[in-house]
Amino acid sequence: MGSGKSHWGKKWSAQLNLPFYDLDDELQKAQGQTISEIFNSKGEEHLRRVESEVLRSFQDKDNFILACGGGTPCFNNNMDWINKNGVSIYLKTAVESLYNRLVPEKSHRPLIKDITDEQLMPFIKSKLEEREPYYLKADIVVDEEMLARFNFHGFQ
Repeated sequence: MGSGKSHWGKKWSAQLNLPFYDLDDELQKAQGQTISEIFNSKGEEHLRRVESEVLRSFQDKDNFILACGGGTPCFNNNMDWINKNGVSIYLKTAVESLYNRLVPEKSHRPLIKDITDEQLMPFIKSKLEEREPYYLKADIVVDEEMLARFNFHGFQ
C-alpha cells in the first residue's frame, strides 16, 4: 500500500509498450463496487477470494504489467501463483515514505481509514513485518526510492 506499484507499472508499461492493468481496478469492475464498498459490505474474506479469482483471470494473457494490491501476495497462495505465471517485482519502500504517501489517502483505503495519523506509523511497520515474508518471495526486489532518486523509468 503506497509503494508506487501503479505509478511504476504505468511508466514501465508505456516504455515497454505493454498493456497495464491494476488488479484493484479490475476487481472493482468485476464487482461493480469500490474496494472500500466491498470491504465494508462483504468483508475482507470475500474481497480476498474475489481478488484471487480476478488475479487468476490473467492466466491466459501474455506480455502485460499488473499492479496488485498490497495484500494480494499474502492470501490464497497468490504469490506462488504469480511467480509460477509471471515475473514478480517487490517495490521495497521505506516506512517513512509509505507513511508520508498514505496520510493524505487514508479516507479511501479501508485498512487505514479509521487509524489516526499517530497510529499509522506503527500500523505500517506491523503490516510490513506481517507481509514482507510474502513480498520477499518476489523474483526481483527493487528499492523503490532508488528508482525515484535516479529517475529510473525502465529496464535497460
